[in-house]
Amino acid sequence: MSMGIVFRSPRSDPPFTGEEWVGTGTEHLVMNDGEVRGSDGCNGILGSYSVDGDRLSFSLGIGTLKACLGVDTWLRRIRSAEISGDTMTVYDRAGERIGTLSRKV
Repeated sequence: MSMGIVFRSPRSDPPFTGEEWVGTGTEHLVMNDGEVRGSDGCNGILGSYSVDGDRLSFSLGIGTLKACLGVDTWLRRIRSAEISGDTMTVYDRAGERIGTLSRKV
């Protein structure tokens, strides 16, 4: 299943290569040459992404599924996002805002 991220970024091609996006805890995503890696704060996230016009689509593969008491694993529910400047607003399958990540400088 593909998930799309709509982005607005003035960066040159390829978008997001080598960029890390971080949350307020340990959750993060790293996008590099079509690959997405990261963590939801408890479990690993691995997948791929591609760019088509102004749309970034990605597919998450199999990741770990540990139970981590007290950890909000909201990032695992990512289905889409909008990027404005250095902020990525993340949405779930229903289109509800579930959190934000910031571009790590």
